[in-house]
Amino acid sequence: MDIMTGCGSKKCAPDNEQFVEFIKLFEAIGKDERLFPKKCSTCGRVYESFSEYLWATMPRGHALEDVTKVMHSPFTMQYRNCSCGSTLILSLTEEIYPELDRFWEMLRKEAEETGKPLKQVVSEFRDQCSRFVVAQMLAEEEGNGS
Repeated sequence: MDIMTGCGSKKCAPDNEQFVEFIKLFEAIGKDERLFPKKCSTCGRVYESFSEYLWATMPRGHALEDVTKVMHSPFTMQYRNCSCGSTLILSLTEEIYPELDRFWEMLRKEAEETGKPLKQVVSEFRDQCSRFVVAQMLAEEEGNGS
């Protein structure tokens, strides 16, 4: 098992099949120039991609928050702490992540079907997504001889 990713192999499959489609969509946001590179306004550290962002930051709380009701349109905030301690926020809209409504619907359904609190399901998604995206990054680097 890889200590850094918690995976048995570099191709780390998510534990929950319901999460797979949405994890792959999250992985794709790393190529969105509206989000990356992301710079910490406190220390100046730059995160070039979503995978680097996940690798080098720590989740804050359950890390994902659906703020659709407040914003009156599909909108999710992702919170992570930079190594300097500052909180970084990714704002995900329908333009960036077109499946936001379905994503939250899937999480709510998973919570209902398993009897788990929504925050726990969100945390499980966050952890599986992070493991998968970071493992993909490490596999690519290994394949490139980095």
